[in-house]
Amino acid sequence: MLRLYNTLTKQVDEVKTVEPGKARMYTCGPTVYRYAHIGNLRTYLMADWIRRALSAQGVEVLHIKNITDVGHMRQELVESGGDKMILSALAEGKSVQEIAQFYAHSFHRDEARMNILPAHVFPWATQHVPEMVGLVQRLLDNGMAYLAGDNVYFSVAQFEDYGKLSRNVGGDLLEGVRVEADPLKHDPRDFTLWKAAEPGRDLKWDSPWGPGFPGWHIECSAMAHKYLGEEFDIHTGGVDNVFPHHEDEIAQSEGAFGRQHVRYWVHGQHLLADGAKMSKSAGNVFLLDDLVARGFDPLAFRYLCLTVRYRHRMNFTFTALKASERALTSLRQRIWEWKNLEPLASFPPQVQEYRQRFWDSVNSDLDLPNALAVTWDAARSDLPDQAKLALLQEFDQVLGLDLDQVPASYRVSATVADTLRQRRDMRQERQFATADSLRSEAQASGYKVEDTRAGTRVRPKTSLEQQEDRWHSVSSPREVPSFLDRPAEYDFTFLINAHDYLEDLQRCVDSILRYSRSYRSEIVVVDNGSADDTGQWLEEMQARTPHFRVIHCDHVLGDAAGKNIGLKQCLGKTVVLMDTSTEVVGDILSAVGGKLKDPTIGVFGPYGLLTQDLQHFHEEVAQGEADAVQGYCMAFRRADINQVGLMRECFRFYRNLDIDYCFQFKDRGLRVVADGRLPLVRHEHRQWAELDQAQRDELSRKNFGRFLRRWGRRNDLLINGHGQHDHGHDHDHGHDHDHHHH
Repeated sequence: MLRLYNTLTKQVDEVKTVEPGKARMYTCGPTVYRYAHIGNLRTYLMADWIRRALSAQGVEVLHIKNITDVGHMRQELVESGGDKMILSALAEGKSVQEIAQFYAHSFHRDEARMNILPAHVFPWATQHVPEMVGLVQRLLDNGMAYLAGDNVYFSVAQFEDYGKLSRNVGGDLLEGVRVEADPLKHDPRDFTLWKAAEPGRDLKWDSPWGPGFPGWHIECSAMAHKYLGEEFDIHTGGVDNVFPHHEDEIAQSEGAFGRQHVRYWVHGQHLLADGAKMSKSAGNVFLLDDLVARGFDPLAFRYLCLTVRYRHRMNFTFTALKASERALTSLRQRIWEWKNLEPLASFPPQVQEYRQRFWDSVNSDLDLPNALAVTWDAARSDLPDQAKLALLQEFDQVLGLDLDQVPASYRVSATVADTLRQRRDMRQERQFATADSLRSEAQASGYKVEDTRAGTRVRPKTSLEQQEDRWHSVSSPREVPSFLDRPAEYDFTFLINAHDYLEDLQRCVDSILRYSRSYRSEIVVVDNGSADDTGQWLEEMQARTPHFRVIHCDHVLGDAAGKNIGLKQCLGKTVVLMDTSTEVVGDILSAVGGKLKDPTIGVFGPYGLLTQDLQHFHEEVAQGEADAVQGYCMAFRRADINQVGLMRECFRFYRNLDIDYCFQFKDRGLRVVADGRLPLVRHEHRQWAELDQAQRDELSRKNFGRFLRRWGRRNDLLINGHGQHDHGHDHDHGHDHDHHHH
């Protein structure tokens, strides 16, 4: 039977349900003021696999997944009166209910596309406020809670087992309380059960203690009790729910009913993206729609999640997603082939061995990577194909890859069918060149044509295959070969890292072409995950423009990673790094080439910066030595890159990356020189202009922190500054021309 790692016991326990043969299961569902990202979906997949594993072994599962539409997904927001749902509704000019319905619909659509079985009940928090009020009253009656200033708090001191789930007790617990001290609380560890509504608040309900709204944790306790009873079997969620949410849920439910709340607490680990925690500021929060827009089948992400244990952190990369889609497509191809075979009367005994191995893996704490490996072993085995088909369809009851939806044959258009008939005739007449061109014709129409011993098979290409037919794309700088050890083939390489804003890119490229015709130069453009028409325009430019090369990225890799791809691919003796907001209005290459003949100069550009203390950078170098130059235009010798190194890819956003890279040159004893007379014009930097002030501040602060951690004690690298500085100061993350800085 299924064994799962139980966060409560800190060991792998066999699932023994309260009622034999029936499992009652609760999943912490979405808060519907935003889209669910792929990290959230991974946690819901974990619950889906638990449910499927139980159901496939004859256990009747009742699955509840709540919809939090009150909007208190952080205790500190409840206590400070902030409510993301209300803020989101105001920002979008909608009612809170409209916001909630919109995002709930999006969530259900994502789950359906991921083949996640719908919960039997999706209780909405706002429809269960009377149950929450009743539970709070019960806790007051039990002496587990107290009323203070029209708020009701849970008294942690009254619940002896507090901390048993998270082991977060005593001094550790206080670190988890990240809010300002609430003077109404008897103990800083106490948490809100009911919060009095502040004046002017729309979203509020009547209660015995006056109008207000429920605390975050009480919602799940009330809804779980209503649908699953005082004690139930399995509760799932992400590791970030362990404390305080699930710890507080245990305290409330067990404090109210005096018995164990949940037998098995199962938590899914975090999903990283490109090796970093997903965050808006890092620009690496991916939605299922983002994957679909880039040509991926949603079930390719489901397959990818099968390859990593739910209790392990998973690093999402597009390289891995491509591999998963190819593997899934390969499985479907086999199913398609096997579905056309005559059924067998009986299967050999080895079928049972594969079945046993599969279920041993599934039941061993949901070891789905191994279960998937067994699936592939069966698919590649010497078993009759009909037996393989039966095994894979049985295994897919758990895996959930929709393998039973693969048709026995695919429909093709009449035109393509006619083309394939002509091709068959040409092959029979041994006119293979004509046959090949007819095959290419069919493939250009969006079909995959394969010749097998059983005859020619044809199927529609997947969206990913069609995308890859358009142009090759990379998922990481590691996939791009380095030309840095090759001899230079040009005097200059203009390097541009482009992401959307096609008009800006066109203006920049046109200006470079206009003023570089008399030089041996090339243009290298990295299409860093553009979602507009940039990619197509670049392909057309590459086809008609000599010495113009494009490298496409299949998603936004971040600024430093994109520039590193270009740096690895440059073949010019001198690299001129250009921003798309910059326009060339005269000959800049004679000055660039002349300056960089001086072997002591490492970086040259028009917009120089100075600092006295590494805290404040000012654009005040008209001509001469600088501490850094801005990334609108910075030039350096290609030969120096091997010595200096590539850019630091922790800089996903461009801000302060230019300063950081200049310091890499200075650390190698090379000078930075500026000359503001270079014929360049800066236009509005639209990536910066379209951020709000809070986003600008956060992105600048994080990147400046990265810069300071590496260079903060290197006053020896400055032209003027040799004084000590205090890291406790508020740092100025830019300089006088703040809105322009890179």
